[in-house]
Amino acid sequence: MNGTPRPSLRRRLALLGVWSALTTTLLLTGLAIFSSRAQQQLRLTTRGMLEEERIGNAVIRGVMQQISIAGDASPARRAEQVAHFDSVGAAVYTHLRGYLSRPLSPAERKQIERVKEEHQQLEVAARRVMGAPSSTSSYSVDANADMRRHAFTALDVLRDFVSMRERSLESLAETQADTMRRVTVSLVLLVALFALAQVLVVARFVRRRVTLPLEQCAEAVSRVGAGDRDVRLPTASDQEFAELAEAFNAMSSRLAETRADLETRNTSLSEALGQVRTTQDELVRSETLSAIGRMTAGLAHELNNPLATVLASSELLAARLREGGAGHMAHGAAELDRLYVAPILQEARRARLLVRSLLQFARRGDSEVRPVPFRESLDVVSELRQFAFAAAGVRLEVAPFDDACIMAERQHLQGVLLNVLNNALDALNGYERPDGAAALVRVDARRVAEHFVVSVTDNGPGLREPARVFEAFYTTKDVGEGTGLGLALVDRFMITFGGSVHAENVAGGGARFTLHFRLADPGLVPATGCVPESTLSLPTPVSSSAMTDTLFPVADTADAPVRPCVLVVDDEAPLLRAQDLLLRRLGVDVVLSGSVADARRVLEQRPVQAVLCDVKMPAASGVVLLEWIEQHRPSLLSHFAFVTGDVEAPEIGRFAQAHPDALIAKPFDVREYLDQVRRLLDQPAASAR
Repeated sequence: MNGTPRPSLRRRLALLGVWSALTTTLLLTGLAIFSSRAQQQLRLTTRGMLEEERIGNAVIRGVMQQISIAGDASPARRAEQVAHFDSVGAAVYTHLRGYLSRPLSPAERKQIERVKEEHQQLEVAARRVMGAPSSTSSYSVDANADMRRHAFTALDVLRDFVSMRERSLESLAETQADTMRRVTVSLVLLVALFALAQVLVVARFVRRRVTLPLEQCAEAVSRVGAGDRDVRLPTASDQEFAELAEAFNAMSSRLAETRADLETRNTSLSEALGQVRTTQDELVRSETLSAIGRMTAGLAHELNNPLATVLASSELLAARLREGGAGHMAHGAAELDRLYVAPILQEARRARLLVRSLLQFARRGDSEVRPVPFRESLDVVSELRQFAFAAAGVRLEVAPFDDACIMAERQHLQGVLLNVLNNALDALNGYERPDGAAALVRVDARRVAEHFVVSVTDNGPGLREPARVFEAFYTTKDVGEGTGLGLALVDRFMITFGGSVHAENVAGGGARFTLHFRLADPGLVPATGCVPESTLSLPTPVSSSAMTDTLFPVADTADAPVRPCVLVVDDEAPLLRAQDLLLRRLGVDVVLSGSVADARRVLEQRPVQAVLCDVKMPAASGVVLLEWIEQHRPSLLSHFAFVTGDVEAPEIGRFAQAHPDALIAKPFDVREYLDQVRRLLDQPAASAR
């Protein structure tokens, strides 16, 4: 930029404001002058109308006064009356000449001339009346009549003249008002045009001097934000924008230099980040191995319940097969499968999955990733969880899709699908949607470029923290209900497969897990294709002949007057069912309860001879029920037993010291279990405190 000083935008704006104010002042001054003149003209017209009205009234009074003077004339005062009559007549004549001095039309002048003539005739007749020798003479009467006739004629002509003048003045006023309206409209239009012209001038000035430079600046900033490092603003003619352009151009040059330096540093940081991630993986693995030791207590509780169900159901199955024989097997196969075989498979798989998940998370996966068919693994997992979904009232819907060979490890792939479906089932279990819609989990699969995308969507309450669901040991479930490893394993396995997983909440309520698998390279697929390899097989049934002796006899209670009642409290439905089957072999009535609150309602409504209660339950522990019994049913204390997998738990320490034989450890032996129940039923009732 040269040394010539540039004009300032502020000065231009000040001059524009002065010009606008000056022109506006001149226009308003002209409007004020015009308005003043129009008002003055209206005042003159009004004053003229009032003046003519005053003259007319004066003429009428003078004529009437002359008639009165002439009518009351007396010889004694004749000279005085004649002088008075003449002075009044001179005044009337002066007033009439005042009319003639105004701008009148020919018709109006003619009327005034007639008034003058009649007035002159009136004066002649009046002089005859005043000069008559006697007021009773015929001459005086005729003169008097002639005087009055001329007077009334003059007044009538004057009245016509006044009417003509009123009409003329009213017409003049209307003309002036109409002219005033036209001029006012013209002035309003003139003001509007003037204001519009001013707006256009100001807008053109602002557009040229302010808006265009700002638009250029905004466009340049957007281009810089988009990554264009060569943007420069043109030099403006105004000082302020010229300084802004120079500052922006200098900034753009510095940004280009800074960005080049940042790119160099970013490359170095990327390399360092890779090293940090490698170190972080090692630290996470080390911390995971350390945390497994702290999880042992929770793991024991999780394993003991399903293992207790497995053992009880297995022994019941063996006893039933042995007692019924082959014929009973043929007719009761469906019942045996529903009551005994299904619980064994379900709970055994649950225990196996939990242990395997812990071991797999503790060590890096070393299984071979190879082409596997996706549909086979989905069918295995769907079949495995079909009963659980049906029992929870949740519909599992798999949309039609074309199968594909993906890169994965077969068992890990099944674990991924199982964990994602279990997460959706847990979210929907017991959840009621505000709109009343049925619980639904939907699985969709499709090919997208070189990937196979699988989405699992539920209409549950959604995820509390979607960004944290894949963290190890992160869980929103109550203690004892989840370890926080399921979704962490999903993330670990998907990375091993070379894919990815993403969790998000969906509009309208619910969550969606999206799995991206790599499609298998056609060169890696065997010639025979992606052959399924079923990994789901039922265990070989144990023959009843393997049992060496009768498990326990069926009690004969036909002669028993009253069947004792045993209350079983446990939050595990399969274990409740197994204990129900065991206790009924003793010939007792069994009441099952899934929570402490439900057990209290049972104890308040019916007599119970023995209580078998779990310790760790979601809503309230078994210790809460024991304290309630101590306060409200103390006679049941000697007939109460804890059925737990942790007999060393500190919360039951006081009870264990007082009743060491009232603890049944999970997984329990069936004989010992039934023997302890018999002892509880045979115990005498404790005395009330």
